[in-house]
Amino acid sequence: MVKKVLLFTVVILFSLMIFAPKRELYYLLEDRLLREDIIIDNEDIESGLLSLKLKHPVLYVKGIKVAEIEEVRLFTLLAYSTLKASNVKLDALLKRWAPELIEMIKIEYQLLSPDRVALTVEGPFGRAAGYLLIKKRFLHLDLIEEKELGALKPLLEKGEKGWYYESSF
Repeated sequence: MVKKVLLFTVVILFSLMIFAPKRELYYLLEDRLLREDIIIDNEDIESGLLSLKLKHPVLYVKGIKVAEIEEVRLFTLLAYSTLKASNVKLDALLKRWAPELIEMIKIEYQLLSPDRVALTVEGPFGRAAGYLLIKKRFLHLDLIEEKELGALKPLLEKGEKGWYYESSF
């Protein structure tokens, strides 16, 4: 009897993951971002079995064009989600604070830690990993592999383990 209940539960959970309305969930996310004056525009949406892919979206924050992205892939299970953006070209106005091209941004969210988001970033500056505390509005990134820091160096601080970036917003 216990085996049947467990099997039934697993089948229901798996069905929910596969048949979840991914486009509608994306539109819900888009609506939530709109409340923060963040707009995703010009995207082509492709639904997969457990994922959603956006091709060539343009990101606007408070009406200002911030980035053009080649591809965004959203993979979600019930308790774990990842968002991976590749070839993020930031607007030239932002090159004072960030590199013009970020090769990959990976964001991981787990339901078990709802206030913390894990981040991994790769670009011409190297590779960085860190976290974002949502409620505290705090970002911390540790530079793991250092390449050409260029204009980023004044924004970084030197710690025991190497260069890192911290910011509250």
